[in-house]
Amino acid sequence: MAGSIYIRTLAHSLGKACQAVGTELYVLCERGTSVCQDLNLPAKIVPLVPPSYFRGEQRLRQVLGLNEKSSLLYSAREHRISVLVPLGAAPFKASSPKIIGWIPDFQHVFLPEFFSEANCRYRDQTFRLLAQRSSLVMVSSQNALEHFRTFLPEYAHKARFVPFPSLYAYEPCNGDALVTQRKFNLPVKFAMVANQFWRHKNHQVVIDAINQLRRKGTRVHVVMTGLPADYRDPDNEMFSRILQDIASAGLIDQITILGMVGAEDLANLMRTATLVIQPSRFEGWSTVVQDCKALGRPVICSDIPVHREQAPEALGFFPCDRPDILADLLAANWSSLEPGPSRTMEERALAAEREFARLHGQSLLSLCREAHCS
Repeated sequence: MAGSIYIRTLAHSLGKACQAVGTELYVLCERGTSVCQDLNLPAKIVPLVPPSYFRGEQRLRQVLGLNEKSSLLYSAREHRISVLVPLGAAPFKASSPKIIGWIPDFQHVFLPEFFSEANCRYRDQTFRLLAQRSSLVMVSSQNALEHFRTFLPEYAHKARFVPFPSLYAYEPCNGDALVTQRKFNLPVKFAMVANQFWRHKNHQVVIDAINQLRRKGTRVHVVMTGLPADYRDPDNEMFSRILQDIASAGLIDQITILGMVGAEDLANLMRTATLVIQPSRFEGWSTVVQDCKALGRPVICSDIPVHREQAPEALGFFPCDRPDILADLLAANWSSLEPGPSRTMEERALAAEREFARLHGQSLLSLCREAHCS
């Protein structure tokens, strides 16, 4: 989900900047993907075409230890593309087209317990190869930029800080925002956690905080959305534990888990939420926080550097392992907050986000020019 949203956002931002100067933008994608089927992006959509092989070439490549041909590179050269952006891995080294890589974060370095040893090695190798083969490498926060310089110092000159806007700057939410609230039988006033159920997203601290508030006589209803699975947890032990802890604490009537919801429902839930809680232990740049900023919704965040960088105007910050502080923040703010949507706040917030998005597009285009000339 996050990867698809990121690509759509970049396509919108860069597409508008390219249109203004007469530069062509292509979106290269696998056939059948949602991005590939989208007709509203300001770009030419190009399904990747597998490269052709002469008879026996694949076997010869295996014998000689050569890599398979890249459908991405093949398609880029077919369309005379100058720069490829953003690559999360560098399967080839080429003088043309130039490559702009993207590293979302260095979570595995700081939270290695959430990864297997093999996965940590893979990420280390992939990031190093990406930095080596790319003309430039994008990171999404100053925090990630500092990490890049620390862990890949020999390539520090290639790193560029490019924070990204909310997709809502380009695809605004229309219609009745309350329709989703009625659809899922939610209370008028609720808090929201909009993260995939991945181990580092830290849903447990929210459950514990709501339990502490209940014991003190304060009821806060929380709605949780997101993919109920983690690729690092194939048995879904963590998600099962979340469900069990909610039941054991007697919070079934206060915590609603909706799992994966559609884009329109997600937007409506964010617009109507009284506040959004972002409890994550690690982020490169939080899409959730940026969406809240674009919609003018209040947010309470875990006290990690990137959240303080991205949302200095948040209602408050709490240490990841201190549900008592989160409970205090909720108790202090809950009664004075009103549920959404707020048309005035949305319009003001979206205007600011659209300006941020315009500058984002200009930054991307400048980056492409820099890479092309490198």
